[in-house]
Amino acid sequence: MEALFAKLREYLQMDDEIPFVEFSAYYRDVLAEFMANYKAYDKENLIKATAITTVVAANAIDRGKAKDINAKKYKKMAEKLSFWAEAISLRLEKEYGLSKNDVDKEIDALLADV
Repeated sequence: MEALFAKLREYLQMDDEIPFVEFSAYYRDVLAEFMANYKAYDKENLIKATAITTVVAANAIDRGKAKDINAKKYKKMAEKLSFWAEAISLRLEKEYGLSKNDVDKEIDALLADV
């Protein structure tokens, strides 16, 4: 999770848009991480996972609006990430009593220096 979150922070500091191949590879790495370790995540990792899904899904949605050959792929990515975001949000609420507002504040603190 740390490597994925560090990569997200790196992406957020970039001025240029990363190419589809790199975006897709990061997306696949995120899904693989979630599939392998989601059940073991503590609160901190769930917050980081929420940040990742939120940022990457928003970017995928924006890229999916473009009229190019990857638009459908971006839309599918956004759908899957939105599913994960919802699952993570529910878990944070049930296990830790965190509202969406609470989670947003924690994410803002994690990304404050970006």
